[in-house]
Amino acid sequence: MRKRVNALRRRYQRTRNSEDLREQRKTQYLEGKSRYVETVKKEKINSWKKYCNMTSSTNHWNEVYKLGAGNRENNTQITTLRKPDGSLTADLSETLKHMLE
Repeated sequence: MRKRVNALRRRYQRTRNSEDLREQRKTQYLEGKSRYVETVKKEKINSWKKYCNMTSSTNHWNEVYKLGAGNRENNTQITTLRKPDGSLTADLSETLKHMLE
């Protein structure tokens, strides 16, 4: 379709002898261009909708966007850590304290 629009534009631009023919080709070019722009716009929207509806198994970005937007539950649990003396931390605050050290 793009090739056709470009051909119509070149044909219009090269026509210099006859004003009637030039106007006719200008009209053809502008109509073809408007159809082309409309088609591209429609296909972009369809492509975006198709992309958004992809399942997470085929679209790895779904998880990233969900996490970034805060739409994902955080199931990460901080467990106990082993201290340098060999014992385990007793609670969350002690675990976080040793993580930051």
